[in-house]
Amino acid sequence: MHMTERTSERRTALGAPALLILFSAAWKLALAALVTHWVLVDDAYITLRYAKNAVERGALVYNPGQAVFGVTAPLWAFVTTGLYALAGAHVERAVIVLNVALWSLAAWLVARSTPRPARLTVLALFLLAPSLVDNQMLGMETPLFVVLALGAASAALGARVRTCAACAGLLFVSRPEGVLFAPFLLYALSRAAARSSGAPLGLVGALRRLARPAPLALLFGPGLAWIAFSLARYGSVVPQSMLAKSGWNSAHYESLFSFESALMTVPRMTFLPFVDYFPRALALGLAAATVAVVAWVVRANVVRGSARSRAWLGFYLVYLGFYLLGKGATEASWYSVPSSVALLLAAEPAWPRFLRAPRPATVGALVLALVAAGTLAVVRRAPLLQSYEDGYGQCAATLNALPEAWPPDAQRVVIGEIGVFGFRSVHPVVDVGALVSPEVLPLKNAGASFVSIVRDTRASFFVISAVALERNEYPSVGEVWRDEAERAWLEQRCRPIAAHRGKLVYRVLDRALAAL
Repeated sequence: MHMTERTSERRTALGAPALLILFSAAWKLALAALVTHWVLVDDAYITLRYAKNAVERGALVYNPGQAVFGVTAPLWAFVTTGLYALAGAHVERAVIVLNVALWSLAAWLVARSTPRPARLTVLALFLLAPSLVDNQMLGMETPLFVVLALGAASAALGARVRTCAACAGLLFVSRPEGVLFAPFLLYALSRAAARSSGAPLGLVGALRRLARPAPLALLFGPGLAWIAFSLARYGSVVPQSMLAKSGWNSAHYESLFSFESALMTVPRMTFLPFVDYFPRALALGLAAATVAVVAWVVRANVVRGSARSRAWLGFYLVYLGFYLLGKGATEASWYSVPSSVALLLAAEPAWPRFLRAPRPATVGALVLALVAAGTLAVVRRAPLLQSYEDGYGQCAATLNALPEAWPPDAQRVVIGEIGVFGFRSVHPVVDVGALVSPEVLPLKNAGASFVSIVRDTRASFFVISAVALERNEYPSVGEVWRDEAERAWLEQRCRPIAAHRGKLVYRVLDRALAAL
């Protein structure tokens, strides 16, 4: 076959995937415009406040004048800073457009590396699986993480050492768990064929290629640059958010000895992050089915797996173990995306025959089913996203317009949900969870209640939900008040001044009494 014929055949083979990618991107942007109205998840706005301050005040910090870095995705913080500089008030739209574009690029890498018979099936699941679609609407760094992982893996298997090193170097500063991918990239590179001999590079050959000056600079340059910047700017390379979340979670580690709890972790991290919200019998059935699928994929890779599928399987298992032992099942669905993608790509040798070479009608039915499920997932998420904007966002607007809340730099506000509120607010924020407030961490570790944090940090205002007050429960610290004295202080020395969607703004009447 002539070169021109092979090129024409390849273009034809990639035509349908390209159309599916374009359709997927248009559909997701329509969902963002018509369903979620470009509103992001609360956590995404934490990074956007850093970006906003970097552009408007010249410092990548959450609170101006406080050199604290509380984001665990440094690369995404710099990317969103650039987006804010370009888009300004429309930065949410820019973030979602970028995330959809990054996922489309990742899909193209998947299409190019997947064998032709199963290409459309894999691509449809990658582009349209509900949990993956939902994640692209949230504004988090996950699409960037995934596209860098795919780029590094694709380059490693193609023996493109510099490209692999460049993608891996950026991957390591995109999220801390990026380093978990390193041994599997090295494995993939060792199995790649050398261009000169056609034989696999081997472990020694791969290490020699990586040890050259250019790959070394690309691999370690981003990390070293971030370390230097972080030490100079913040005095530490460990984000405040990691310090706040560290510690022994006894309830979680005790749950590891529960068969049901360990079983449920697998679907939580594999396409079903919200499985706990299903009826118990259905949830357990889905968990058992997911475990069976994982076992089948492992067996298929042992018997007939490729270097590509085995590398992704290794990453999936290590990533799953990392979250099981390190943090347990998390309510944050974006943590399940890398592991879900890894298992999808590892499943290549385990596909049943009807999916390896599906009929067009089968692919069409799969696409329609996934589009319907994905649309439903986004529609169900949208009210929750909007409730944060209508609640905490409006609380921020109220304080911004309140004459007694000026000058804003001298009026601190205590709150636990620091995303939307922080991005919309002009005031210094005291974070109950200590993700961006190091002064709160010793109080939190000592068992302080929400009220005691308000008093001890000498805040002028605080924002709290009506449900938290009614139940005397607060997620980050356990209790709103811990005794009758604190409850009396709350009732006598604090006055509600505004309410939006069940979120209440309180003013501390005499700030001089805010600390005992």
